[in-house]
Amino acid sequence: MTETGTDTTSSSGARQRQARAMEVSGWGERFHFVKPHNLSFWVFVVLTGIGAFQVWAYFAPKAGLYADAFAISAVLCGLCGLAWFAWFRHIDRWERQPGRLILAALVWGAIPATFAFALTANNAMISIYNKLFGQVWSANWAAGATAPITEEAAKLCGFILLMSLAPRLIRTANDGLIVGAFIGLGFAIFEDFLYAANSTAQAFGTDPVDHAVQMSFTRIAVSFVSHPLFSALVCTGVIYILGTAAQPRRIGRGVAFVLVGMFLHFTWDDAGGLGRGGILTFPVMLGSIVLGFTVLTIAFRRAAPREYQFVRDILAPEVEAGTVTDAEVDGILDKKARKAFIKSAPHHKSRRARKHLRRAILDLAHDLANDNGADTEAVRHSRSEVERLRVKAG
Repeated sequence: MTETGTDTTSSSGARQRQARAMEVSGWGERFHFVKPHNLSFWVFVVLTGIGAFQVWAYFAPKAGLYADAFAISAVLCGLCGLAWFAWFRHIDRWERQPGRLILAALVWGAIPATFAFALTANNAMISIYNKLFGQVWSANWAAGATAPITEEAAKLCGFILLMSLAPRLIRTANDGLIVGAFIGLGFAIFEDFLYAANSTAQAFGTDPVDHAVQMSFTRIAVSFVSHPLFSALVCTGVIYILGTAAQPRRIGRGVAFVLVGMFLHFTWDDAGGLGRGGILTFPVMLGSIVLGFTVLTIAFRRAAPREYQFVRDILAPEVEAGTVTDAEVDGILDKKARKAFIKSAPHHKSRRARKHLRRAILDLAHDLANDNGADTEAVRHSRSEVERLRVKAG
């Protein structure tokens, strides 16, 4: 009688942990973009419309003259963007952001942020700098004095709008990193295409395809330090500054991430000026790369514990039921435990099965969140996959 009561109480506690985690984290929440009663929806739509008109006004007069060059640039920049898209989706392993939210992030970065905000503001500011300080100063410093403010603000506006449209989906620092990276990716793809398109016109029609290809590959070559990195840091910093139901406020940490994101943008845009246009330019760029990825690694590590706790809580009833073990959950979340778990496999096939087992357990967590902890067909299928792979893993 006592044992039964204890088991029931324990099961109830695990279920409460799971329900609380899903409520706080927003795991499994659907994204609905069309919200006529939400002002943010109309702001997003109107600014996207303005940006789209600006795109047409900017490219339409040149499209007939440089159609081939534009098409090749679009393909090359698009393929680069697609590769980064696949990588970002791969690292979005905890709360997988809905496809519609990711699409909205890409659209904002590509159209409103680039053409409704940044292009106009940048041109105006650079024109002012030319008049105040001269063309030589502007060539070295104007980009870095302008873009980290105007472009990061433009991307951040979209992030704030998406937070308003998806308040239960964008709640943690990790959400800021992922959604911010996709906003930056949309911006980077269109900016790269803009540079490639401009290079054809600036050559006055002399071998436009060759100029477009050269500029596209130049932009692609440095794409690993670009807007996705900058906006990921800025957006996760804003999450820390604001605080949410799932992310305690850390103002100092948030301000630091925002400033580092803007500083990296400055050093990358003004590497020539900082390197005095000579051999020091490359060390400046290299230092920016090292600093950028160091801070990004720190940002992901700081964001991870919150996501880890959500995974543990969502899987708590499954651990209690014996569907998964604490050691297997540790193998998902802890790097040392993961390596030890895979390394201890008796043979190669077993090691492969253990890698797949880790993914299957995480898939189970996602299915549980998607179905609000219910015993659905998808959840039962995930449980059977865990059991099948456990047998193969030895």
